[in-house]
Amino acid sequence: MYNPEFKDFFISSKDSYEDVRMLQAVEDKSDKELYAAYLKYAVKGKKATKTQKEVKSEKAAIVKKKLSEIEPPYFPSFFLRRKNIKGLEKEYQTYHRIYLVIDELLYKQQDYKLKIEEIENYLVSEKNEDITDIQTIIKVLIAEKLIFEYKKDKNNEYLCYSNLKADSEKSTIYYGSLAEELRVKSEKISLLVSHGQTVGNYREYILREMLRKYIPSKYKVATGFIEGIGRQIDILIYDSLNHAPTFIEGELVVVKKEAVRGIIEVKSNLITAKLKEALDFFYSITYPGIFNPDIPIFKGIFSFDTTYTDSNSIANYIKDFYTKPYFNEEVQENMTRGLVCLFREISCVTVLNKFCVFSQYMSAKGGEDDNFIPKLLSISDKRNLDVQTAMFLSLLFDYLDVDYYGKKSSMSSFSRIYNSKKVNINIEANLVADDWTPNSASKNEHDFTAKSVKERIEKIHSWFNGEISTTDYLKELHKE
Repeated sequence: MYNPEFKDFFISSKDSYEDVRMLQAVEDKSDKELYAAYLKYAVKGKKATKTQKEVKSEKAAIVKKKLSEIEPPYFPSFFLRRKNIKGLEKEYQTYHRIYLVIDELLYKQQDYKLKIEEIENYLVSEKNEDITDIQTIIKVLIAEKLIFEYKKDKNNEYLCYSNLKADSEKSTIYYGSLAEELRVKSEKISLLVSHGQTVGNYREYILREMLRKYIPSKYKVATGFIEGIGRQIDILIYDSLNHAPTFIEGELVVVKKEAVRGIIEVKSNLITAKLKEALDFFYSITYPGIFNPDIPIFKGIFSFDTTYTDSNSIANYIKDFYTKPYFNEEVQENMTRGLVCLFREISCVTVLNKFCVFSQYMSAKGGEDDNFIPKLLSISDKRNLDVQTAMFLSLLFDYLDVDYYGKKSSMSSFSRIYNSKKVNINIEANLVADDWTPNSASKNEHDFTAKSVKERIEKIHSWFNGEISTTDYLKELHKE
């Protein structure tokens, strides 16, 4: 049986749903005994409900009672817990298991609200949970006040999402539905037109239009060329505030290398040949000496369909592209591409409503002292929301030069998606060996030691997060 320790947050399971409150175990210096502390609101009006108490209260006072005066059994709050769960594994499993079911039940309700009696009955009949465990966990969730809240009317008691949680879910659904507009328009053109090139051009157009809605106005979205590179790029994202195009005619532009922040290849159907073609292109133009910008650029592939059946197959092909020998016809011998410099790899491959595989620099083995290496991850949603397209936009936004508050606002919006318990993010593959370090660098970028490379990656991540401005980053990079 659980007994609170100093600083633990917990509840008494004997409290009713309406009266349950979060307690914290504190010590009294005078007698060294353990007390239960909680907030008590001063309320105007005898008939004020619990919700009204918070509205009508003039002040809140901290009340302490000896723990022996609080009726057991007790149950800990794991949401507020700052210590490990050693010794409480059974309680945590019960809490987590019941929480997930309740969260799923409320999510399916249009108003995110359900009778507590219905929740209890479902968990007993469908999940074979013990009624005492169910009631205890519901009370903990009510007392935590962060994700759920209690409501009642004359006849029933309800559990519903808190305002914060409800707003978060609505935002998640909104961003998760971004792909629906693309899907509908894409299917319309397929029904009306059978000419492959026309369909492909239209899909590039509707993706460009969607990007224009969500990226900052200092950036332009077009199709065209980068100076010195002969192949047309399906979608170019460039800084039009600081760099005027060399040439512009309608949607077609030619821009300087310094202006480019993102390049995207658009595919109607991502087959292996098309994936290789795009990877080859990105790899060839980012070769040191050709196009190696001081700050990484976004390199993405967006497809409206694919013959691939899972994210892992896409990730494994990308891994093989960078790591396995291939026959180079120009030199007539086998070669391995490899990643010779930081952030040369593909940033993201997204298939509408299906898959998203993206690269991220992480600790090689999970230890603090390990190398940082590029890995491939995938994201999916248990509710079948298209979080893949939202993730594509989120990653693209990382590469845009936006002020601190703009970055934080964007990160807050998108993080609601990929930090949700309904979203799975899996590591699919390592793109290099655990002891990898790049063997090419721009001036002052790093000194090729693992420590220096890690420091550079951390600075770039700080730039991604908006903690360092582009100007400050470049000044630091180019200082003598």
